[in-house]
Amino acid sequence: MSDRMMIRALMQGLVDKVGGVDAAAALIGARLGTEVSKGSISKRNSGQLSWPLDEIMALEDAAGDPCVRRWLARSLPEIAQGHNLMQAAAEAVRESGEAVSAAMDYASGRGCRSTARKEAQEALTAVKGLASLLEADDG
Repeated sequence: MSDRMMIRALMQGLVDKVGGVDAAAALIGARLGTEVSKGSISKRNSGQLSWPLDEIMALEDAAGDPCVRRWLARSLPEIAQGHNLMQAAAEAVRESGEAVSAAMDYASGRGCRSTARKEAQEALTAVKGLASLLEADDG
């Protein structure tokens, strides 16, 4: 989905959340101190016009839902990098837990060596991936 389509979809959700086109126009106008026509809101919802940033922020504030700002923030490099690190850390923890569980099953006679070895290798791969991301942070 393109950025424009995503913003339009998020804004349509906000327009619906505040009670429709009439309410959205009134809320935006009140927040900005200018008149906003219902026709402009309808054209923005249909994709005929783009949403201006000040109107996006005004409607988000009125609705109490900064969904467009939140979505835009995800594209910032520092946010994306932090998200990638969290995903890699979670995967390393999950894989390590599976490896420990498989090793304990093998040690107690309930599991097999090949499964424990496979899980240990997957854990090692996940931890190396996490380490690579952390090393990339240094450069």
